[in-house]
Parts: sequence; structure tokens; C-alpha cells
Amino acid sequence: MLEPPARRQKAGAAVAVATAVPLAYLTVAARKQAMSHIGQTRSGLIEDALIVVAGATVVVLATRSTLG
Repeated sequence: MLEPPARRQKAGAAVAVATAVPLAYLTVAARKQAMSHIGQTRSGLIEDALIVVAGATVVVLATRSTLG
């Protein structure tokens, strides 16, 4: 039996925060290194593209698992 939607939303939000905060600290060194090699604009665009792809992947996987 599935959990109520409100409970699933809270769990999803908790997982998102628990993942995003540590990853932000872990990736800061990589971003600084990329900025020194390819510049702030290019490294920022690459970072944004990675986030969009990761977010879209999470949505597709979450939607697929609830539809199937």
C-alpha cells in the first residue's frame, strides 16, 4: 500500500535537503578548479546543465515508478 501523498512529499523534501547540502560543499572545490581552468561563465553553464539533467532524471524516474 502506498503512503499518503503528504507523507511522501515530506520524505522527498527531506531526501532532497539531505542530498543537496552536503553535495554543495563537496562540489565547491571542483567548481573553483573548473573556474580557474575554463572561467566562471563556462563553468557555471556546465554546472547549470548538469543540475538540469540531474533534476530531469529524478523527475522521470519518480514519475515512471509511480505510473508503473
